[in-house]
Amino acid sequence: MTAGERLRALLVSAVVLGAVVWPITWRSDRDSFPLSSYPMFAHNRRSAELRAIYAVATDAAGERRYVPPELVANREVLQARAVLDRAGRSGGKGARLLCGEIAGRIAAESGGPFADAAEVQIIRGRHDAAVYFDTGALGKEQVLARCDVERAR
Repeated sequence: MTAGERLRALLVSAVVLGAVVWPITWRSDRDSFPLSSYPMFAHNRRSAELRAIYAVATDAAGERRYVPPELVANREVLQARAVLDRAGRSGGKGARLLCGEIAGRIAAESGGPFADAAEVQIIRGRHDAAVYFDTGALGKEQVLARCDVERAR
């Protein structure tokens, strides 16, 4: 390697290192692509509270199973979440309609983890994520809609 090539490699390395370190000089709330100070992780969260609307299927004994996205809308998690959120915002009618659609999809399945599902619930929950992951304890839940899974005999 010639002296000129070494100098060029040193210069390129210094520029890359400077670009990587540069975000440290930014205000803590500034963010930019492709260089980021990751402000979502740079501050303490005020709360570990999670608010969500979700679907739960229960069997005759009351054992819960969370309904996966493909039975809510499709395999896309964010689209299923949007469907649940829209149903929750639309009041009881939207939640009951979605509940019935999910129960119908579960009833149409043969076998699988929902073979013994008897009921579907659309729930608005407020949970402390730290408590849940530490102890498994759920927070407050409000059932927005409840419907039976009616299978053809």
